[in-house]
Amino acid sequence: MPKTSSNIISTFLSLEKKAVKEAFTAKKKIEKAIAKDIAAVHKKYAPQIKGIDSLLSRFGGTSSAPIAKAVKTGQKRTRRTLPKVNDDQIRESISKIAAGGTKVTSAQIFKAANINRPRFNEFIKANPGFLKIEGNKRSTVYFQ
Repeated sequence: MPKTSSNIISTFLSLEKKAVKEAFTAKKKIEKAIAKDIAAVHKKYAPQIKGIDSLLSRFGGTSSAPIAKAVKTGQKRTRRTLPKVNDDQIRESISKIAAGGTKVTSAQIFKAANINRPRFNEFIKANPGFLKIEGNKRSTVYFQ
């Protein structure tokens, strides 16, 4: 395969990704505008509905009409993923925040290393002895 065709393919793929991203952005803008318009309509008619409801309650009736709400589009949210971090990067970030025997919590480690709990547990199993553990469950602290 010549180099120019691979360049064309890679250019096409990058343009395709950009187009999809822009389409999702445009769709989100429209959905936000619809939600804003629905909220404005609710706000506009709220005093009238409140007055009618008070009359109904005075006469012993109840409001049976449900309040109209924005309809969800059914599209699932994209899952947020953290960047891949290798053990050396985790070790370096933990060393920075736990320098000099400072005791740190797992939440502080997750934030500093930009990892989640399963990745941290994997790191602990792969590197026994790197961190000393003190405490139990919620009171657990880590230090070097």
